[in-house]
Amino acid sequence: MFKMFEVHTMKKKLAEVEAYLEQALDFEHPVIRQYALDTLHAGGKRVRPTLSILTAGILENEDNIVPLAAAMELIHMCSLIHDDIVDQADTRRGRPTIQAQQGNQFAVHIGDYILTKALEIIQQQPNSQRLLQIMGNLSLEMCLGEVEQLRTVFDVGQTVEDYNYRIDRKTALLMATSCQAAAVVSNASEKEIDIFYKIGYNLGMDFQIRDDILDMEQDSRKLGKPAGSDLAHGIMTLPTILVLQKDWAGKEELLGFIQNRFTGGQAEVERAISMIIEQGGLQEAAVYAEGYLKQAEVYIDQLPEHPMRKLFLDGVNYLRGRAY
Repeated sequence: MFKMFEVHTMKKKLAEVEAYLEQALDFEHPVIRQYALDTLHAGGKRVRPTLSILTAGILENEDNIVPLAAAMELIHMCSLIHDDIVDQADTRRGRPTIQAQQGNQFAVHIGDYILTKALEIIQQQPNSQRLLQIMGNLSLEMCLGEVEQLRTVFDVGQTVEDYNYRIDRKTALLMATSCQAAAVVSNASEKEIDIFYKIGYNLGMDFQIRDDILDMEQDSRKLGKPAGSDLAHGIMTLPTILVLQKDWAGKEELLGFIQNRFTGGQAEVERAISMIIEQGGLQEAAVYAEGYLKQAEVYIDQLPEHPMRKLFLDGVNYLRGRAY
């Protein structure tokens, strides 16, 4: 009975978030409205709003979580638009990106407009001063992550620590903040806020590692972008870094592909991926991802008893099923 209630509550709240997003992006300017709504309608897992709703649910707050959850998704949308500019990506979720259709300058302003809308919503929430401080720090750290990614493209000397620095800021902090902010608007204790933050952080680290595994193991129809896209653009993800740290026959060939920036095109990218798979890069990366999930479970066990706590654990099992 509890599980049916939990699932029904989550579906209801996520539907409310979706309706709120539709309204929030119904901008007066028709062109901005078109591209903002196109980005929304391209889909997505709505992971960040889900984390906010789960956090608020456990803290018995159903009154003001929908606007905040929607704002977290808007920040994520903005980051994706800006990522596509940096990566010069032609597609996102199987659709042409804004920058591919209208150019970088246009896409930058669409992303900024959406971010500004998110901050406007956050400013209207309870404990808004603290929330804005949290979002300001988040924005700074996300920018640092992007700068570091740009600075290190095709750098074969990167370490696991370098990778962690980037994905911490690229993915984990936004998911951690989705939990943290929901706890703040729910008037949680400092201890509870910290626990929720750590849950989101560990789920976020796992999420990005498994995304990087999927980038190599799935085809373009499932990914909505070319397989091995990160590697082709010189972004050293965990499977590649782990394989390059080992000594094995053929390593020089892989190094050559990367250092020469895949002059042979997609065929070289696919050959590189096959070498990384053969050397166990995906399995080893999955072990790292699992470590973060186990840590998330430790913190979930510290949450108050509540029917919706089970949904956090369901989320952990969902992530486990994304790769390996």
